[in-house]
Amino acid sequence: MNKQRGAWILVLIALIVSAGLLFIDSQSSQGLLNSFDTGEPETIKPPAAIVKEEPVSKTELESIEPAALEKETVVTQAVGIPEPEPVPVPAADPFLVVIDPGHQAKANLDQEPIGPGAAETKYKVTGGTTGIVTKKPEYVLNLEAAELLKSALEARDMKVILTRTTNDVDMSNSERAAVANDNEADLFVRLHADGSENPATSGFSVLIPAKENSYTSAIFADSELAANHVIQAVSADIPLHQTGIFYRDDMSGFNWSKVPVILPEIGFMTNVEEDQKLSDPAYLTNVMNLLADGIVQYANNN
Repeated sequence: MNKQRGAWILVLIALIVSAGLLFIDSQSSQGLLNSFDTGEPETIKPPAAIVKEEPVSKTELESIEPAALEKETVVTQAVGIPEPEPVPVPAADPFLVVIDPGHQAKANLDQEPIGPGAAETKYKVTGGTTGIVTKKPEYVLNLEAAELLKSALEARDMKVILTRTTNDVDMSNSERAAVANDNEADLFVRLHADGSENPATSGFSVLIPAKENSYTSAIFADSELAANHVIQAVSADIPLHQTGIFYRDDMSGFNWSKVPVILPEIGFMTNVEEDQKLSDPAYLTNVMNLLADGIVQYANNN
């Protein structure tokens, strides 16, 4: 009897323990059975830093303010490959004109070769002509004209060198040409005024080296081109003497030149009307401006 009662007590205790375990398991968030693999895949949440970007619609893009787009562009350029630096283009040297105001206060009648290696000789430099009305010496007018021409050319972005800036010099024609040669001038302009035994003779003209001149064969074509441009520019407002261009092979100032050379005869001081005009600052300035225009046209086409 006692043995039977003890067995029932053990069964009762076992039932109580089992019920307690089942109760505890039901209250757990995981459950005891969850410790076993159920075969279902585990869901992995993406890291918070990874955000899926949705495409921007055309309407949304148009609503973005330009300032915001500029900032975005700047950032893109900053992190991208830098653009190569532009290679600077060296500036061209300015066109160089050497102006020789013809003659000087005191002539030098010593002789010099007419050209390199020549046996024939000429006066180094003569005194020039004189105004029939104004009595102005040609060398004075030539310097006045040269200074006006210099200003006109510099205003057109050209570089200018004068062989002389005063009348009290002693420079032969070959020495004047040497100034142009030594400076590698683009054009040598020998400024003069003309004279004639006929007081009716007038007009502007340009002298250049002759084509058949052996001293100047290398510079003939460019000299003729410069003369043509000058005649075209000046003749628009100033009367010409005959055809306007004259070819010479007997001038030492030409024969010693290694660079293109022209000799503008700006008018006849032996003509009453032209002599007075050449001493009028407004008229002389106009002639020099036209001469400068012709030189610029030559420079632009050469």
